[in-house]
Amino acid sequence: MFTTTVASPAPRRANALVRALSLLFAAAVGFATLYPLVDWRLRGSGAFAFLAAGLPRYWTWFDVFSNVLAYGVLAVLLSLAWLAHARTWVAFAVVTVTCSLLSLSLEAAQSYLPARVPALLDWIANTAGAAGGAWLGATLNQSARRGARVALPVRERWYEQGPPMGWVLLLLWLSAQLVPQRLMFATGHVEPAAQRLLVRLLGPEAPDLSWATDRLWGAQASAGYGVAIEAAAVLCALCAVGALAFSLVHGSRRRLLLVAGIAAVAFGLRSLATQMVYGPAAPFAWLTPGAQGGLVVGAVLLYGLETLGPRLRASIGLVACAVGMVLVNLAPGDPYFDTMVAGLRAGQLSNLHGLLRMVSLVWPMLAIVWFLRRTGRGGARSL
Repeated sequence: MFTTTVASPAPRRANALVRALSLLFAAAVGFATLYPLVDWRLRGSGAFAFLAAGLPRYWTWFDVFSNVLAYGVLAVLLSLAWLAHARTWVAFAVVTVTCSLLSLSLEAAQSYLPARVPALLDWIANTAGAAGGAWLGATLNQSARRGARVALPVRERWYEQGPPMGWVLLLLWLSAQLVPQRLMFATGHVEPAAQRLLVRLLGPEAPDLSWATDRLWGAQASAGYGVAIEAAAVLCALCAVGALAFSLVHGSRRRLLLVAGIAAVAFGLRSLATQMVYGPAAPFAWLTPGAQGGLVVGAVLLYGLETLGPRLRASIGLVACAVGMVLVNLAPGDPYFDTMVAGLRAGQLSNLHGLLRMVSLVWPMLAIVWFLRRTGRGGARSL
């Protein structure tokens, strides 16, 4: 009565994609840690002198969480890509040690770069993030192997059988919440990055991509329009993340617990990111009227979304990602926010935070591909 068919093994192309993504993310971590790669020469008493220097005098939770999240994502990807069939404790140990050694090597290499400062705290945070990610990846692999061997009753399965790439997307979305954004949950803001790329390629003659928002809003945007756009963008984000989360677990109780956990982590990271822009006295500056409206309406819609079938839910998630990305890029600008963030990027953010900004940039496009695969036949078990 409650049984389900045995899930087929993950397609080879899906496994190859996860492996390529893990290697790409590892390369991105190395590049972000060592950027800019110029003027190599040893500074100080040795490459590993930072291990005996103790914890730095000045540090922020913002930097710590950036390192933890970046290495957590890397550890999950490595576990899913390369150790899917290993024992749980073996996969946990191998991935944790590998990421810790990678972090140690990169921190030591920073001793040769004038723009980078190696720190014991960074290595500790990276190792802690790797341990958490390795545990999550090993747990997902263990559940996937158990589901592949036995036709489990639905009530005994805690997440959807098949390749658990959805969990990686969920972790990436949470990581992106540490990036300061002028709109709540505003991933996929590609206009600034595209503008910088055009300037580098074409120089001063590059076209101004802000003409669309300038033409849409004029010199000054009505406050009501800004509130409505932020509410709609938050609503789209909630629908997209909700559709993703509901596709990963079975049972209303588990789904409620997962959504509550996602909300708690996301709100905490948003508060941390907001304090970097507006100061420690304003941790809840993100709770604007637009954000409040989007959260209230989105919470109501999530209740109905949970009752839908997987293919219809995936279709709604796909549309929500696309519409939300359009809204984020067409929202009226905030000169004060842009000025503050420009100051942060000039040197107050950790080196791995640039990697999280890239995650925030591409997340809607990755989610659209994931939802698109699940809207077709056999989508319940697709990547």
